[in-house]
Amino acid sequence: MILDLLTIFFILLPISILIHELGHALPIVLSTKSGEANIFLGTPHKENKLAFSIHKFHFYLGLGLSGFCLISNYKDIPPLSNAQRLLVDACGPLFSLIAGTLAYGLSISASGSFQYAYPFAAVNFCLFLTSVIPVTYPGFFGALSGYPSDGLRIYQNIRGKVSDKTIG
Repeated sequence: MILDLLTIFFILLPISILIHELGHALPIVLSTKSGEANIFLGTPHKENKLAFSIHKFHFYLGLGLSGFCLISNYKDIPPLSNAQRLLVDACGPLFSLIAGTLAYGLSISASGSFQYAYPFAAVNFCLFLTSVIPVTYPGFFGALSGYPSDGLRIYQNIRGKVSDKTIG
């Protein structure tokens, strides 16, 4: 039981957060000619993190239960259009939903051969729900405190009131 909880919090949750943040990063890289994405696990700072890059994706991995995706060279690219911004904001929750659905499908079809498929699905569905609800994250959300959720950014984008504070 304890080992399962540790696996969920220290392996499945960080992987789920990275999948979610890759959902934000992919449209940045694909929809701009020279756009690059910084993906953070934990706080959005580069200090004391495992850092590596894969093409235009720059990863900064630390301890934490949150993630961020920032355009690393935003001064070098033209401003994102409303459609690009909407796609960037929506793809994080969409990737979480897809990962959750695939893991759930694996959990019911694999008949116990992968015991963490169902918890992985649950973590991704929870991540989807907590990111798609349009709110500004309250103080107890740690590094996310004060930032708009993806759902709020989508809503603001549709209404034409987007802030450039962060992507996801």
